[in-house]
Amino acid sequence: MNRPPTTTSSRHAAGFTLVELLVAALVGLLVLAGVHRIFVAGLTTQHTTAAQTQVNRTAQVAIDDMISRLRGGSQILDAQPNMIWFLDQDDYNVRYWLDESELLRYRSLDPGSYSAGVPLATDISQLTFEYYDQYDQPAVIIEDVTRVVVELTAQHAAHSARFRSAAALRNK
Repeated sequence: MNRPPTTTSSRHAAGFTLVELLVAALVGLLVLAGVHRIFVAGLTTQHTTAAQTQVNRTAQVAIDDMISRLRGGSQILDAQPNMIWFLDQDDYNVRYWLDESELLRYRSLDPGSYSAGVPLATDISQLTFEYYDQYDQPAVIIEDVTRVVVELTAQHAAHSARFRSAAALRNK
């Protein structure tokens, strides 16, 4: 009747001790905290990039529209530093101006009132026009304008984009 000895000591039992489990949980929490920080930083970067991209897109679309129509322009009717009025290639009256932070465009066969403009872009903080003659000198009179430089700044919150482009009037 010899039986093999049995041990009931907890030292030899299979499994982890409470201290080992707590250390493992702490290490796991530290790893999760690090992953969370990286995730939050990635989200912040994505939101910042998306906001800057939207500002750039707004400014680029607006300046592309103005330059495209100016290139086909045949006659400048009014040339001010912050507003332009001209006839485009289809003899439409076209005006661009800034009303607070909204870039407005008026395009019609009827000269009408440019207070009835259509919003082309929002969040525009600056719009300026420079007018040059055929010798690339600042134009003294409207009839001498052959090239127009447009500068536009779009700004939303802390993001801004500044674009500058020029157009030679092809039909002048």
